[in-house]
Amino acid sequence: MSFDVFTQAFRNGDSAPANAEAARAILSQVRHIHEPEHDFYGVEFPDGSHLEIYAAGLDGRESFTGVMFALRGTSEPIGNFIFEFTRASGCVLLPAMDPPCILLTDEAQERHLPPNLLENFQIIPISNGSELLAALEGGLDTWRAYRDRVIGGSSDTSSDIT
Repeated sequence: MSFDVFTQAFRNGDSAPANAEAARAILSQVRHIHEPEHDFYGVEFPDGSHLEIYAAGLDGRESFTGVMFALRGTSEPIGNFIFEFTRASGCVLLPAMDPPCILLTDEAQERHLPPNLLENFQIIPISNGSELLAALEGGLDTWRAYRDRVIGGSSDTSSDIT
């Protein structure tokens, strides 16, 4: 069970290709595994935290429009990595939470969003990983309560979202 955050690139109000080369450059800076048959990347950070990424097209086999980050824990390195990866790829962040919001990694991205997203989502500019984690805080709290209700809490505190 994970808290999911999606990324998507937009240009002129429509979905657009993301910058796979720039995203791969950020990914290359961290220890990771790749399972191409599942479009899966498992990233490990020096502090022991980890992150799952599902990213069709990131390896160049097809068009790359964004990823899904599956958070099972969070840390400063995770927040920084997600921010840098998303900004480099030219994407915005769409966390699966209420109220619905879009996190901009560059304020210029707002002008490219579709009108229905501008009308129905809170737009939140962020400038680093700490601001990203702060913006996710309410959604993480709700997810954590749901997770604990469904599976009875996490027995592995090293991967628990704090």
